Amino acid sequence: MITIMLNIKHIFFALLLLATLGFAACRFVTPSPLGEKAEREKAVQAGAPFAQPVEKRALPDLATSASLPAVLEYAFNANGTIEAAYREWRGALERVPQAGALSDPKISFDFLFSNQNIKSFSQTFYKTINGMLEQDFENYGKREAKAQQALLDAQAAGERFRGEKYKLQKRVAQAYAALALNNALLDINAKNLNLLRRMDETASHRYHAMEQNSLVDLRKLEGEILKAESDRRALKISSATLSADLNAALNRTATAAWGAVALPEIVRPADTEAALFERAVQHNPELAALKKEIESRGAAQTLAELQKRPDYNVGIGVEEGYPKLSAGMTLPIYREKIRAGIAEALAMRQASEAKFRAAHFDVQGRVVIALSGLRDSERVIADYRERILPKTREMIDAQMSAYASGGGDLIDILDAQRLLLDFQTLIARAESDRLRYLADLEEALGEDLFDFHTP
Repeated sequence: MITIMLNIKHIFFALLLLATLGFAACRFVTPSPLGEKAEREKAVQAGAPFAQPVEKRALPDLATSASLPAVLEYAFNANGTIEAAYREWRGALERVPQAGALSDPKISFDFLFSNQNIKSFSQTFYKTINGMLEQDFENYGKREAKAQQALLDAQAAGERFRGEKYKLQKRVAQAYAALALNNALLDINAKNLNLLRRMDETASHRYHAMEQNSLVDLRKLEGEILKAESDRRALKISSATLSADLNAALNRTATAAWGAVALPEIVRPADTEAALFERAVQHNPELAALKKEIESRGAAQTLAELQKRPDYNVGIGVEEGYPKLSAGMTLPIYREKIRAGIAEALAMRQASEAKFRAAHFDVQGRVVIALSGLRDSERVIADYRERILPKTREMIDAQMSAYASGGGDLIDILDAQRLLLDFQTLIARAESDRLRYLADLEEALGEDLFDFHTP
C-alpha cells in the first residue's frame, strides 16, 4: 500500500515539474503587438553593416580615394555612436516580449519535522512533504498594454537610430566641406604666390634696367610674398586640425592619411518651400520619435487606468498527501495611489506633446535657414564664378602685360590681385557652405535628397 502511494506521489510531482516547464515554454501566452514583426524585419535590414565586428568589416581605403560617398560609407560602417544607437534599438525590441510575458510560475515545497512524523520514513514522505505550483495572472489588457508600450518605445529607438544616421551624415559632410575648403584655399594661395613671384621677376628686370621706382616695387612684392607664405603655413596647420576632426567622425586614427578631398557636384531636386515643410513633418527622425513617445505615454496612461482592476493567482499542489487548489486576487483599494499613477502618465504624455510642438517649429526654422543659406551660396557661385571672376582676371592680365612692357603701376596690380584673391576665396567658401547647408537640410528633412557626383 505504501509503495503504491509513493509512486502516485512521484507521478504527481513529475506532473508539477512538467507543468512548470510548460508554463515557461508557452510563447503563445505572450501577446505580440501589431507591428512588432515589421519592426524586427526593419531592424534586421538596418543592421547589415554591423553584422561583423568592426575590425572585420570591408571599409573603403580612404588613403587612396576619399570621395564624399566613400567617406560617408566608411562612417556608416565604422562610427561607434551610430552602432550604439542601433544596438539600443535592438535591445528595446527585446523588451517587448518581456513586457507582455506572464511572470514566472512559482513552485514551492515544505517539510514539517515533528516527533510523530520522523518515526517512519514512508509515513514522513507520504504525509509531510507538501508542494505547490502557483501562477500569477494580470487582469485582461494589462500585459497587452505593457507590450504595446514597449513596442512604441522600440519604434522610437528605431527613429532615434535613423536620426543618428543623419546627424553623422551632417557631421561628416560638414567636416569634409571644411577640409575641402582648406585644400581649395591652399590651391588659391599657391596660384597667388606664383603670380607674385612672376611679378617679382618682372620688377627685378625693371630694377636692373635702372628704373628708379623698381626698388620700391621689389620691397612691396617682398612683403606680399612673405605674407602669402605665412598664410600658406597657417593653412597647412589648419589642414592637420581639420583632418583630425574628420577622422574622429569616422572613428579613424587622428593622423590617418587621406586621398584627394574635393567637393562633389551636387544635384538637388527643385522642391518648393511648402513641399519641404511637409516632407520634414513626415520624415524628420526627431519628430517621428516624439510621435512614438506620445503614443507610448498614451499606452502608459491606459496601463495606469487598468490598475483599478484586480490581478489573480491560481495554485495547485499537495498538502499532507492530498491534492490542494488555491486561488487569490489583489485588492486595488488604494485609490489615491492609482489616481496619482494616472495623473503622472497624463502629465508625461502632455510633456511629450509639448516637446513635439516645440520640435515641430524648430524643424521648420531649420529648413528655412538651410534653404536661405543654400540659395545665398548658389547666388555667390553663379555671380562671382561665372561673371565677376572672369572680368577681374582679364583686368589683371592687361595690367600685367602693361607692367611687363615698362608701364602700369604695381599698386594697381596688387590691389587687383587682392580683389581676385578675395573673389576666389569667396567662391571657395560658398562652395563649401553649399555642402554644409545641404547637410543641414537633409538632417532636418530626414531624407537623402541629393545625388553626389564625384568629379
